[in-house]
Amino acid sequence: MTWFHRLLRIDLTRQRATVEEIPTGFIEGFVGGKGLGTYYLYREVDPRVDPLGPENKVFIAPGALNGTLTPAASRYEMVTKSPLTGLYLDCNAGGHFGPELKLTGHDLVVLEGRSSRPVALVIVGDEVQFRDASHLWGRPIYETETTLRAELGDPRFRIASIGPAGERLVKFACVGNDYSRQIARGGIGAVFGSKRVKAIAVRGTCTLPVADPEAFLTAVDKALKQIFANEWVPHKREHGTIGSLDDNHTLGIAPVYNFTRGVFEAIDRVDSTVFGELVEVRLACAVCPVACSKGLRWRGGGEGDGIEGPEYETASLLGLNCLVDDPQDIIRANLLCNQLGLDTISAGAVVGMILAAADKGLIAWGELGLAPHLSRGEMVASLLERIARREGIGDVLAEGARAAGEALGFPELAPHVKGMELPAYDPRVSPGMALAYMTSDRGACHLRTYPFGREVSGVLPWFSLEQKAEFVKRQQDEKAAQECLGVCQFPYGIGLLTDDLPNLLSTASGGDWSYQRLCLVGERIWNLSRAFDVLLGVDRQADYLPRRFAEEPMPDGMGAGHVVSRADQDWLLDRYYRLRGWDERGLPTPETWERLGLGEFAEWPHRRETGSAGWVRLG
Repeated sequence: MTWFHRLLRIDLTRQRATVEEIPTGFIEGFVGGKGLGTYYLYREVDPRVDPLGPENKVFIAPGALNGTLTPAASRYEMVTKSPLTGLYLDCNAGGHFGPELKLTGHDLVVLEGRSSRPVALVIVGDEVQFRDASHLWGRPIYETETTLRAELGDPRFRIASIGPAGERLVKFACVGNDYSRQIARGGIGAVFGSKRVKAIAVRGTCTLPVADPEAFLTAVDKALKQIFANEWVPHKREHGTIGSLDDNHTLGIAPVYNFTRGVFEAIDRVDSTVFGELVEVRLACAVCPVACSKGLRWRGGGEGDGIEGPEYETASLLGLNCLVDDPQDIIRANLLCNQLGLDTISAGAVVGMILAAADKGLIAWGELGLAPHLSRGEMVASLLERIARREGIGDVLAEGARAAGEALGFPELAPHVKGMELPAYDPRVSPGMALAYMTSDRGACHLRTYPFGREVSGVLPWFSLEQKAEFVKRQQDEKAAQECLGVCQFPYGIGLLTDDLPNLLSTASGGDWSYQRLCLVGERIWNLSRAFDVLLGVDRQADYLPRRFAEEPMPDGMGAGHVVSRADQDWLLDRYYRLRGWDERGLPTPETWERLGLGEFAEWPHRRETGSAGWVRLG
């Protein structure tokens, strides 16, 4: 009994779909999800293409364990070239779309070319329908999903779609699925918009076989016992991610006022207790025993104005970072981002930057189209709507913090690494998170590794450089492998902390998977994504944090007085590069390529040009 190893290639220009076999060696070398998407991106997309041009492609990859009984196997990946950073990009989301896509029988869906008109793709098994979506163009995400499902006449369809921000090519536009779940970072929504893809609806028609059903069910039971024994899980089930807000603020790492402070005087108005009292329903992704998502409603809206959240990142960046102290204003901002199709992390960083610039007199309130007497929440809502529609100052801000800061004359205010806005952790309070941002494969990111948790628990020395490179490198490899499987990190922890995931993959696929073998998959992914960026000129200089985090000490909170100096950054990068088998510029060496079975590609990044791809050698 074997699994499906199939690729569905959708040519948007010709409105044609074909099914291809994925060679077994590709599955063995990259498993699924992030791994498979990254490998195909590196093989098929010239790094120099315009991210918003028809030559760019989107690789949609369900995780290898999606569609099975594996607990919390709900996450799927999209991989492309980012319009925000101009570099490699992958994102994942939970909900129910990923498992449903896997049950259509495909391990990978490739979107290529550009449709001549707005289109909704309907995938049922091998059949692909190209439906005219002109009547949906301009509609918000919730309405798009509801309308399309009604038109299809089948409530079993799962739908991913873009909002007005993606249609107008906002560089940090997201793709939303299941209403409130987002493929958010880096502007994949804009890539959809450039291809005129308004929505994708999927319905599975197959049953996935598992190699050893009895052993697989035993592995599932063992994983569930591990999950329910995890002391961290009850807190996430009860409070969701926003439950981290209070502690992170106390520890001084939550961003305040465009990452300039560590203390928010009004924290008691927007802490997790306040939001907890507003929760109306507890929600869960597919086959998830944790149910960490919380359903809230904006009181100023209508019956359908609900959200899953706000998550910690959203409340921090659209709240504390913008000096918003009303929970209803944060909920409204979250709702606007969900409906318009905006990444809440980048949106909060961009809006926080422009409001701080206006406070400093670096840009006039009139130029922003705002009256200074408005509440901070009203300002945020107004700016989000204009960004999504590229109206007035919104057209500049829609390019992202780095580009907007440069265009408006205050690049030093932009919180980003490689063009990706910082998540809600000030790197001056955590050398580990600083290195995580510097080395993330898509720009500043907190989801590739999370050393801060180990720092505050005492496992790693806080405010020290020691052990950080080793931890970050190892967890990045583990997490990349985890993202090939399509499982959420909350139940299992960040990385491969037990033998549950190798056992689940082995018994489901019939392969012989171990911790070491999965980590090797993670290493392959990290080297391919780095090489893609190297071909675009990324090196050590691109890895540095913005200068202000190296030169301006945190003024208050538990991180008061701390910076991550350039010397510290170089010390961390030197050690990290050595561990990765990269040279002093941050390029994978030929020896590293050979060790990972990727010798076919060894010359590409060193020539800084693309060549014809050959099949990967996987030993």
